[in-house]
Amino acid sequence: MSINFSFTRGWSAVAFGVALLGSTVAHAQDTVTLKMVGAWAPGFSPTAEVGKNFMENVNKLGEGKVKVQYIGADDVLPPFDQPEALVNGVFDVWYGAPNYWAGIVPGGDITELSPMTVPDGGPGSPLYDYMAKLYAAKGVRYLGHAAGDPGEGAHYISSNFAVKSVDDLKGKKLRVAPLTRHFVQAAGAESITLPPSEIFLAMDRGTVEGFSWPVADAFTRYGWQSVTKYMINQPMYRSGGSVAMNLDKWDSLSPEVQEILLKAIAETQNFALEWFDKNQKEQEAIMKEAGMEIVEISDEEKKRWTQVANDSLWAYYETTLGKERVDEVKALFAGE
Repeated sequence: MSINFSFTRGWSAVAFGVALLGSTVAHAQDTVTLKMVGAWAPGFSPTAEVGKNFMENVNKLGEGKVKVQYIGADDVLPPFDQPEALVNGVFDVWYGAPNYWAGIVPGGDITELSPMTVPDGGPGSPLYDYMAKLYAAKGVRYLGHAAGDPGEGAHYISSNFAVKSVDDLKGKKLRVAPLTRHFVQAAGAESITLPPSEIFLAMDRGTVEGFSWPVADAFTRYGWQSVTKYMINQPMYRSGGSVAMNLDKWDSLSPEVQEILLKAIAETQNFALEWFDKNQKEQEAIMKEAGMEIVEISDEEKKRWTQVANDSLWAYYETTLGKERVDEVKALFAGE
């Protein structure tokens, strides 16, 4: 009798263990895993920390429910090919520069002109909802644009010629990003497109006489301070990092998981405000130590610089969105 009891008790323990293991496996299977690819790898690019921070927030807030798995950056797919791959469901989550979406979502980077502290106002704001609809029409779930305070982490012109006004850019050869080419062309300069890896040699050889770059994003890690004389201390646009999802994947998630992702991006947007300010100051200190001069222009020229930058970009958006929709965005920027 005791042998049978012992056997029964032992069998019950085994059965309980199997049931527990099964419960653990089922629990793991219930956790949604989202594959994430970014334009740049964390560690080298401060802007990539936007994607990393979002992943960490999701994994903390969504424990047992949802997790983000980082797959890679340009080692997986060239950055400019990544947005289309996201639309096609090759992976689930993406981070990179907002202007990378310009070819797929017309106006998808319009928050570069936003005067708000958080460029899109954050989840739940009218502007955020507007951006979400803009992206959804192209098969993308917009999650957010994270940047520094207006003026921090923005785009700047750096050069090997003295600059006191916008007029001094006229006729110069300047390397541009897709976003800044409108300003450069409006200033009468020649815009030249080059990947970041080619800027050093182009400046060193005089192939270009200046370039645009969001200084907070690893300016000195490329060594540009050793081949560049000046940075004109007048910020343009917002820069920062954008996070987006494949729309079908988003729609497949439960409302609870969707809410976790929205809370995670809101935390990332708050993180970015101080993060870009910190990196801006660090980069400028290294630039000065290397002998670069951070040039201050007059208040009058600062206003003019900003006017030319903003007017040229608004004019571009009118060609892609139409005046009526541009007016809608302007009203949202004004909180109307």
